[in-house]
Amino acid sequence: MTDEEFKKYFKKNFWRTSSFTSGAALMVIDCIGVMLSIGITFFIINLINHSWINFRSFVTYWVYLPPTMVVFYAAGLYPGLVYPPADEVKKLGLCSFFIFAGIALSITVEDVEDKLAIVVALICAAPVALILLPAAREFARHLFSKNNWFGVPAVIYVSGNSGDVIIDRLIKRKDLGYKPCLIIDSKSWIPGEKMGIPLYPPSEQTFNMIKSFGIKVAILCDYDRDTTYINSYYRYTIQIPRLNDLSTISTNVRDFGGILGFSSTHNLTKPISLFWKRCIDLLLLLLSSPVTIPVLLLVSLIVKITSPGPIFYGHKRIGKNGKEFKCWKFRSMVIDADKQLEKILAENPEMRAEWEKDRKFTNDPRVTKIGKILRKTSIDEIPQFFNIFTGEMSFIGPRPVTEPELAKYGKKSDFILSVQPGLSGMWQISGRSDTGYEERVTLDSYYIQNWSVWLDIWIIIKTVYVVLRGKGAY
Repeated sequence: MTDEEFKKYFKKNFWRTSSFTSGAALMVIDCIGVMLSIGITFFIINLINHSWINFRSFVTYWVYLPPTMVVFYAAGLYPGLVYPPADEVKKLGLCSFFIFAGIALSITVEDVEDKLAIVVALICAAPVALILLPAAREFARHLFSKNNWFGVPAVIYVSGNSGDVIIDRLIKRKDLGYKPCLIIDSKSWIPGEKMGIPLYPPSEQTFNMIKSFGIKVAILCDYDRDTTYINSYYRYTIQIPRLNDLSTISTNVRDFGGILGFSSTHNLTKPISLFWKRCIDLLLLLLSSPVTIPVLLLVSLIVKITSPGPIFYGHKRIGKNGKEFKCWKFRSMVIDADKQLEKILAENPEMRAEWEKDRKFTNDPRVTKIGKILRKTSIDEIPQFFNIFTGEMSFIGPRPVTEPELAKYGKKSDFILSVQPGLSGMWQISGRSDTGYEERVTLDSYYIQNWSVWLDIWIIIKTVYVVLRGKGAY
């Protein structure tokens, strides 16, 4: 690709791409989310007793949006690109609480009607915003990422194949916001192309071209050249080290007399973390019981009427510290499923290969008609609330594994079994049955290394989205 061709390529794909437009778009989404949070709480209180509060009055609180956005900006929530989900949820939650608490405090000193109801509504708006804002941002990023104006163009510095993983990730995950516009390869001598992106060797001519386009972000992937000069060309430089097993959230930079070091903490090994996680599990069980108990009774009746055999099925799984337990589900298969499995594996080589790979069938002939619906909607997993109540499982955690699956987890098996398995988790919100074992291990390891209450909240939000889509459930 010649310099002239690159200029045409850049203008076509990245000319309108900037952190300003991306941040402004998310700011609009946040404004809508804040107003909706207030509107929802006002509506609920008005529904309980319409004399307590005037529902329509919530629109007058738009005057608080400018200071709210200033607080969000000061917290680093804009432009909101390549942001750790748990950190974003934490900042949105804390900022929302202080904003709504501040507004409520100002109302207490004003002479207004329905003062108590308004204060209660504003305080209740904070937890609503904690759920609504991250969900709205997640949806908006996926929607905006389809447009050229969202994100920031970035130059990727590599040495041979050192940046293949990050380039592939950024191409597939456009919602992350960093868009590779050029690759500079220290091992290349002539211009070319890699993964559909222009590739150039490092040269003064190349750097002058980059400067002329005003590209502000450079991502260095194990680049084997001196990088001190790169800072003069970019406003932001990002180093991608070869530290795959290091926590990405609970990691702090340490200065050893001018030598860079990293410290990380596995939060799930702390007794206080385990205590709070258990408290959250019990609280969620209590809050969800008005919905789950009627559903449990109704589905039990449907399963019993439509298919002979037991209502529940307890599958043996390996829990924390290698302890075996029965993971309960609504029975979604015929009663002689195990015998049918032996016949299927013996007579169908293709299905046997699929089973040996993932221990699942994309289209399992043993599943009943009602079972297909239960699996698609994930309702079949509601009986696992009993496992959560008894402490065998948690709402969020690594996927519960079977004895034969442990071999596929390799050296990470003990690490995965060091915590309680979960009803939902990183695997469940990242493709579920569509992901292979290697990716499952990576996702479950990520969760254990980076656990926080905020990460659990984000996974719960994503779980609702994934269940509604029904993707990867079979």
